[in-house]
Amino acid sequence: MRRSTLSELMSFANQIALPLRTSWLVSGELRETLYWPCRSRQARAVILMIPGNPGLADFYIDFCTAIHDEFIEHMDIICVSHLGHTRFGDNRGLVYRNKKTYNLEEQVENMISVFDKIDKEYAQANRPKMFLCGHSVGCYFAQKICECRSARIDRVFSLFPAIESIGMTPRGRELWFLFQPGVRHVLAGVVDMIRWLFPLRVIHAMVNASKSLNADNSHLVVDKMLHGPCVNSVLRMAADEMRKISGLNEEFYRTFGHKFVMYYGRNDNWVPLECFEKMRQVNTGGKVTLCENNISHAFVTSQSEDMALVMTGLLKDELHIELDKKC
Repeated sequence: MRRSTLSELMSFANQIALPLRTSWLVSGELRETLYWPCRSRQARAVILMIPGNPGLADFYIDFCTAIHDEFIEHMDIICVSHLGHTRFGDNRGLVYRNKKTYNLEEQVENMISVFDKIDKEYAQANRPKMFLCGHSVGCYFAQKICECRSARIDRVFSLFPAIESIGMTPRGRELWFLFQPGVRHVLAGVVDMIRWLFPLRVIHAMVNASKSLNADNSHLVVDKMLHGPCVNSVLRMAADEMRKISGLNEEFYRTFGHKFVMYYGRNDNWVPLECFEKMRQVNTGGKVTLCENNISHAFVTSQSEDMALVMTGLLKDELHIELDKKC
């Protein structure tokens, strides 16, 4: 039988739709992981994408794919779901049902382990730049990683950073009661009852009728997150965010702010405008900008391409790459 040539193998690899999807064991916890590899043998940069809450990596496929398409010769992108927030297939094709709930500290600690494994994998002579990109409370995760691994991080991109007094924000005050132990357990039970009572097509129609998500994300929520244990995990982490993410760590941003590019929204009920004003005064060494494109905090629901265009410009500045002259 004729052996395939290297060029034929590369052609086949280029036809595989990205991202690659896998499960990844990190410090004893199985993580749903999406991976966009660059085409060259040596990446110039690696991005760890850290979701907000709910923490489904699939929400960020359009965003990360649009970025990767522009830097396909130069950049690897890795995105991991938060622990317990989703059901996913393991590497044998079996559905992994994690019924454990995790507090905020456990989530952060394991995300630091994720970064350590990625950093170790790319530890070589021509080490690529290591970037973190956080969205919403994912920016808090990025901050905590940078607090203990700052020497190994080249840049942090914080998009709509929910990093202070989340429980006191307009949206936090509206929703806090949903995150209380008794309420969240009842909601998780109701979700399981709905799945037992109604066929999936009816549940899909109910979620679509809410108009809060596009069709793709609506299907993701129903199929992967709308399960009692997942809902409980999402609400448990949200409860911890309300209680434990309090005042801004001003000393940290005065010291390490130069590593940060921070992007705030103009009408953001999770990150009010006064958070931008305070950060602009505290972090004088970094880049703190206000959105000029009317992009919402929940950009993954309908504005992934718009946010990816902004992010592409930021990365282009960082990597000094002229995109219209790609190899």
